[in-house]
Amino acid sequence: MKKIILKAVKGLVIGVIAIILVTLGIDASDNFDNLSDSILGRLLFGEEDGPCPKDMVFIPTENGGFCIDKFEATPADTCPYFDVTDQEKTRENLNVGSCKPISEVGAKPWRFISQSQAAVACAKAGKRLPTDEEWYLASLGTPDPNTDWGKENCHVNKNWDGQPGQTGSGEYCVSSYGAYDMVGNVWEWVKGEIVDGKFSKRQMPESGYIKAIDSRGIPTQTNEKEPDVNFNNDFLWIKSSGVRGMARGGYWDNKENAGVYAMYLVSPTSFAGKGIGFRCAR
Repeated sequence: MKKIILKAVKGLVIGVIAIILVTLGIDASDNFDNLSDSILGRLLFGEEDGPCPKDMVFIPTENGGFCIDKFEATPADTCPYFDVTDQEKTRENLNVGSCKPISEVGAKPWRFISQSQAAVACAKAGKRLPTDEEWYLASLGTPDPNTDWGKENCHVNKNWDGQPGQTGSGEYCVSSYGAYDMVGNVWEWVKGEIVDGKFSKRQMPESGYIKAIDSRGIPTQTNEKEPDVNFNNDFLWIKSSGVRGMARGGYWDNKENAGVYAMYLVSPTSFAGKGIGFRCAR
């Protein structure tokens, strides 16, 4: 009798272990693109921490992947100014040791910050500006309709409350990987610039509707007058002289010209305006 009971218990334990392993395998497969949200990820990295913190999302790549902020950056509550309305407030924020950018829903994006200042801000948070390619990869899958924008869509036609709107306001404005607001609301600085119209020694096309891109999402061909539905009528703005910073995505009034392919290569890296913000990566 004792042997029978032991065999039964052993069989039960083996069965339970098999079920657990199958469950973990299925869950890991379902959450392949964001391991931190899976049961296995929480077991490996802890309940709160996975490959990325909870305020970031994981983007898989052939080189192992990276993390990017889930929302556009906003000043933490340790900063003197939460709603930055001019560059002087950005300077004052950055001069406070405990002030850093955070990624959270329902906040005003940090604007009036130059590309070089955005790099400093990300460094204060232990992060960095995403490269142009990282930003593009993280944005893929964001819905980008060309008309009839409602509050649930990306903020490209003053269709949210306030300009800019609070982060995460558009429930449909989310990429395949879970990054919000990558189209519209505010342009986002990325690491990269063009010099006399050239990016990485390659001549960029003139301003116009995007007709072709490379694997990094960089426009390779444009048309001044004819939009291309294959690229959601997205537009490239460029000045082909001097050093120009790189911003992506569009802002709250670019309408159909905003999108995952849209690029703004007009302002110097020192420019800080009302329609440009940033998010961080690591």
